[in-house]
Amino acid sequence: MKRWIILIVIAVVLVVAAVALLRYRQQQLDAIRIAPVKAIPVKMARVQKGVFLSERTYFGTIDSNREAVVRARINGQVSRILKREGDHVRRGEALVELDGVPGDSTGSRAALETTLVNLKKSVRDLKKNADNMKIIYQRDRMLFEKQAIPRQAMELSENRWKEAEVQLQNVKSQMADIQSRLSFFTVKAPFDGVVSAVTVKIGDVVMPSVPLLRVENSSPCKVVVSVSSDDLLRFHPGTAARILYEGRELKTKVSRVYPSAVPEGTGTVELRLDKVPFGLPLGASVEVRLETTHLPDVLSVPANAVLQGTSRSVVFSVKNGVIHTVPVRITAESESKMAVEGKLVPGESVVVGSDSLLMRLSDGLSVVSMGNRQ
Repeated sequence: MKRWIILIVIAVVLVVAAVALLRYRQQQLDAIRIAPVKAIPVKMARVQKGVFLSERTYFGTIDSNREAVVRARINGQVSRILKREGDHVRRGEALVELDGVPGDSTGSRAALETTLVNLKKSVRDLKKNADNMKIIYQRDRMLFEKQAIPRQAMELSENRWKEAEVQLQNVKSQMADIQSRLSFFTVKAPFDGVVSAVTVKIGDVVMPSVPLLRVENSSPCKVVVSVSSDDLLRFHPGTAARILYEGRELKTKVSRVYPSAVPEGTGTVELRLDKVPFGLPLGASVEVRLETTHLPDVLSVPANAVLQGTSRSVVFSVKNGVIHTVPVRITAESESKMAVEGKLVPGESVVVGSDSLLMRLSDGLSVVSMGNRQ
């Protein structure tokens, strides 16, 4: 009897344990039940159609389109430098003063100035004398016409007047020669502009044709851009260009293109302007963007909407919240966009994001926009 009681007790314990185990297992399954799949939040942009432009960015230097190297015209010694780098000058304004050197045929500045002062005094005296001689001649002529004096007296006063005029002209010629020689000692600005360089210092002895200063005129000016030989083939006179500085922009065109002198090197692209852009000084650097592609009627998407692979490139179109993979061919690129060919419609939404995001997308995946479309 006891034996049956023990067996019944054991059976009851096993049933209770089995029920408890089933309940515990059900709780475990409930805890690890997979949550339903939710739509992935993504950013989107719209496919656009129209003109596609791409540019390359360079840095250019503002340079003068009119400059002159001012040189000495005589042997001399620099005695004064009247203008320095950055000074604005007017045409004819004195820049440098020279003095003569011993033994030179031009003479010294001081000696020429003294001679000039004396000649100016002589001119004043001779002019006064010539005016007096003229008055005497006019009086004698009137007397001769009234037969008050003989012809010989009239002709004598006329000759004296003409001799005085000749003397006056001779001294004036000497004075003009001295003034011309003195002008060589003062170097003047050839046009309105800015002194960009002074290549001598006080005390230097210079010879004819030795550079003294460089003067530049900022209007008109040019922006000079150095471009690699390979890139240079993309540009030609008339190519659209933009000059940018601190958020400001100036649209212009390429004026000239200078090829490189060697097969592998850099060429020069020149943009001519009527005046210095943005009020900058000559020599300032500006950002220059030169147009490389102009397609009139193409589809385009943001550059970060295209997942590029070794064999194909794709974009991920979104229709009714579901991803559709669309193969595309890239026809042109800019810094922010790509021109593409594929089964896309203008206004259609595409996913934009990093490559790591785009690589996780696939056909049929549900997505939802995180905000306004770009």
